[in-house]
Amino acid sequence: MSSDLESRYLGWTSLHKMGLDKTEKALMKLISDKDRIKRARAAWCLGKMPGAGDKVISKISKDLDSDMRIVAIRLARQLGSNVESLINELSNDVSFQVKRECAIALRELDGENVAALWAKLALQHNGSDRWYLEALGIAADGNWDNCFKAWIEAGGKWDSKAGKDIVWRSRGKMAPEFLAKIVKGPNTNEEEKPRYMRAFDFHSGPEKDAALQSILLE
Repeated sequence: MSSDLESRYLGWTSLHKMGLDKTEKALMKLISDKDRIKRARAAWCLGKMPGAGDKVISKISKDLDSDMRIVAIRLARQLGSNVESLINELSNDVSFQVKRECAIALRELDGENVAALWAKLALQHNGSDRWYLEALGIAADGNWDNCFKAWIEAGGKWDSKAGKDIVWRSRGKMAPEFLAKIVKGPNTNEEEKPRYMRAFDFHSGPEKDAALQSILLE
């Protein structure tokens, strides 16, 4: 558990050579240590041993320390260990750092539940966490149409402060229509409108053209 990289490497390789049977008990004990750095390093070392990953992920995903729950997500991603289920479990976490990590992990997944999970995370955006908004953008990259539609269908309020952020960050085909509604809306200040107009630069196609035309004809 040394801070020296060479010592850590030697310790890591030695523990892995010893194998799970000889090291699991000691490393599991360290995962419950008071020192959070030792806990994280022990979890990562043990979790990378064949046959131990799921057990470690299950344990630290319930840890009171949000950083340990983040380690669980990252370990699951590297091991390909039921990431979707873990995201679903942690998507309502009290920590926005954990929810950001869920969003980033979501980007790598395929399947019919991905858009719904994204919508679940997007509905929790509070309109003031720029980093969380960007994590949502990363998560939806390449799947914006499905994600944005799922968010709207789940009750996403496009005209709220948080909802306007989602529309602004979206690259989906539905977004231009809502950008136009925001620009034309009575609750949008003149000072805010340039931000939403610039968002059109990230769109193309007939949806964008129709939205801009609706603004011109207002």
